[in-house]
Amino acid sequence: MNLLKPLKFLMRKFTPLFPQPAKNAVQAEDHKSRGGKGAGAIAFIFALISRKVNFIILVSRLDEFSGFSPHPKPLPRKEGGASRLDFSLPLFTGGAFGVGYWPGRPAVLRPQRTARVRGFPSLVGILVAILLVACQPLAQSTDIHVRVVADGKESVYTAKETTTVAQFLRQTDIQLDTLDTLNPPEFTQITDNMTITIVRVREQQVCRDEVVPYQTRFISSPDLAPGTQKVAQPGVNGSQRVCDDVITKDGVEAGRTAGNPSITVQPRDEIIARAIDKKNIEPIPIDGLIAYISAGEARVIESNSQNDRALPTGGGLDGFVFALSPDGKKLLFTRKPSDGTATPDTFNELWVLLDTSDPQATPVRIKELDNVLTADWKPDEPFTFSYSTLQPREQVPGYQALNDLNIARINSQTGKLLKATPVVKSRPTGVYGVWGTQFRWSPDGKSLAWAQADGAGTVDFGGSGREGSFKKLFNFQVYSTTLSNSWVWTPNLSWSPNSDLLAATIHGKPLDTESPETSPVFDVALVQANNKSQGLFQVDLVPQAGMWSGPEYSPLIDNGNGNKLGYIAYLKARSPIDSVSSEYDLVIADRDGSNAKPIFPGSDKPGLKPLDNLIGNLVSSEMAWSPSGQQIVLIYQGDLWIVDVASGRANQITLVNNAHHPRWAK
Repeated sequence: MNLLKPLKFLMRKFTPLFPQPAKNAVQAEDHKSRGGKGAGAIAFIFALISRKVNFIILVSRLDEFSGFSPHPKPLPRKEGGASRLDFSLPLFTGGAFGVGYWPGRPAVLRPQRTARVRGFPSLVGILVAILLVACQPLAQSTDIHVRVVADGKESVYTAKETTTVAQFLRQTDIQLDTLDTLNPPEFTQITDNMTITIVRVREQQVCRDEVVPYQTRFISSPDLAPGTQKVAQPGVNGSQRVCDDVITKDGVEAGRTAGNPSITVQPRDEIIARAIDKKNIEPIPIDGLIAYISAGEARVIESNSQNDRALPTGGGLDGFVFALSPDGKKLLFTRKPSDGTATPDTFNELWVLLDTSDPQATPVRIKELDNVLTADWKPDEPFTFSYSTLQPREQVPGYQALNDLNIARINSQTGKLLKATPVVKSRPTGVYGVWGTQFRWSPDGKSLAWAQADGAGTVDFGGSGREGSFKKLFNFQVYSTTLSNSWVWTPNLSWSPNSDLLAATIHGKPLDTESPETSPVFDVALVQANNKSQGLFQVDLVPQAGMWSGPEYSPLIDNGNGNKLGYIAYLKARSPIDSVSSEYDLVIADRDGSNAKPIFPGSDKPGLKPLDNLIGNLVSSEMAWSPSGQQIVLIYQGDLWIVDVASGRANQITLVNNAHHPRWAK
C-alpha cells in the first residue's frame, strides 16, 4: 500500500502545529498546551510506517490528547482534568510501542509495555480515518501501452488486454505486406511499454537502357586498288535493356541482383574493306561462272580467276536461299530485312537479280514471298522456282518451318510475281519439323527430292485434284546429340546426271550399345528414285563417311569414244566416330563408289572444316562441279579453291577468308 501521498498531505496540513524548540518557560508551557497536539500523532503514524506494522488494534477510546511520554511510565493524572484513557499497540513481536514527542527532538519509537495518551478526540479520529484510508490498496490500471515504429514515424497505442503482436496489429489496422519484417515476431505476447518495429521490405525491377557499342570488322576486297581501304559499312550502336531485381528496406536499397541484358536494337558492325593484291592469285581459266557469298554480298568469278567482282545485290544476304539458275544469268537470294534485323513479322526477304552480267542491274524484291526457308530454280521451266516458307518466332532457331512446297513464276522483264501454286500444304511433321525441309530438283526437272531430320525421299506432286505429299525413300533415326546446341542435322541430297539415282548422307545404325538416336555413324547411300522403280533398291555406298560428307554427282563427261563417264565426289571424315567436328578430305570416286581416291588437301595439311560453314541447321554446300565435270570448286579455310579432278592440282582463287555457298553454272 502507498502511504506516502496521504502522509505528505498531513505533513503540509499540520506543519503549523509543530512547535519550535522552547527558549523559555512560557514557550515550553505553550508547546505543552498546543504544539504536542498534532506532532505526537504524526510521529506516531511515521513510527508505524517505519516499523512496517502489519496491523493495528485500538483497545481504548481516545477522548483526550495531551502528549506522549518518551519513557515507559504512567503519566500523572491532572487534578480536575478529564478522564484519562489508555491505548496500546500490540505488535506481532509480542510487545508494544509507545510514541513520544518533545520539542526540539524528533519523535522516537521505543518498546514499552504501554503508552497512555490523552488528547482531542476529534483530531485523533481524523488521523485514524486517514490512516485507515491510506492503508487501503490503490486501484491498479490495466491499460497496456505499446509503441509502433513503422513508415518513418513512431506511434503509441493502448490495449485493454493482453494479445499477440499479430492480433494487436490487426486491431489497430496496421497492415503488413508479404515481405515486411516484424520485431518482435508476430506470435509474441504484447507487454506494457513494448516497442514493435516494422520494416517495410519491397522488391521491384529497376530497368535501364545501355548502349551496345558496334564492333569493327575487316574484310578483304578484290575491288579496291592495292594498298587502300574504305568503310564498306558504317557502324551503328545498338541498345539493350537491363532489369535488376532491387530490394529496399524502409525505402533504402538493401540488395540488388543484376539481370541479363535484353537486346532491343542490334548493333551494326562497322566493316572496313582492305584491298588485296590480285597478283597473289594465280590466273587460271574458269569454265562458266562461279558465284559465292562474301561479307554478306554476292560475288562472281567469270572466265578468269582474277576476274572477281561484286554483284549488285546489296549486303545482308543470310544464305538461306542462294540459287544460281542453270544458265548462270539469274540469281535468287534471301537477305535480312532492310534495317538488318529480323522483326516479329519478317524473318527475311526474297529477292531476284535478273541479269548477273549487268553491273548496273537492280535486284527486285518479291514482296509477296517474305519469310522463305528454301528456294531453287526449276531446271526445265525458265523464271520458275519452288519455295517453302517459315514463320518467325523468338525461340531457337528463330523460326518455325511450315514444311510446305509451292511453285512460283515471275515476269522475265520485271521480276514481279505472276503466280504461286501450292503443291504440298503446311503440315506438322513432328517435334523436329521446326527446322524444316530441304529440297533438290533433279537435272531434268521432273522430280524433286526432300530431306528432313528423320528421312528423305521424293515429292509426289499429286494432280487431278489430288494433294501432293512427301514419299519417304530413306528412313533413319533423328540424330539427337546436337539438340544440346540448339540445332538438328538434316542430310544433303544429290541427283545422278540422268535423274534416276538419289544420293544422300543418312544417319547409320549404332556401333555398339548406344541408342539409335545417338549413333555416331553417318553413311553415304544411294536409292533408286525415278518414277518407274522408286525405292527398288538402296545401297550403302560409303560406310562411316561422316555427317558432312555431302555427296555430289558430276555432270556426264564424254571420253571421246562415245561413252559417258561420271564421278561422285564426297567428303570423308578423318575421325568418322567424331564426324561432327572432324576434319575432312575431298574424295573422288566412280558413280558406283569404286576407285575412291582422296585428292585434297592432302594428309600433310589440315583438313576441311565443314562445321565452320553451318547456317541454321544446314552446312552450306561445300563444293560444286564445273559444267564440264572436270573441276570442283570448294571452300577451304574460308576461301575458294579449284581442284582439277584428273591431275589433283588445286588453286586458290580468292583471298577474302570468308567465302561460302559456291555455285557454278554455264
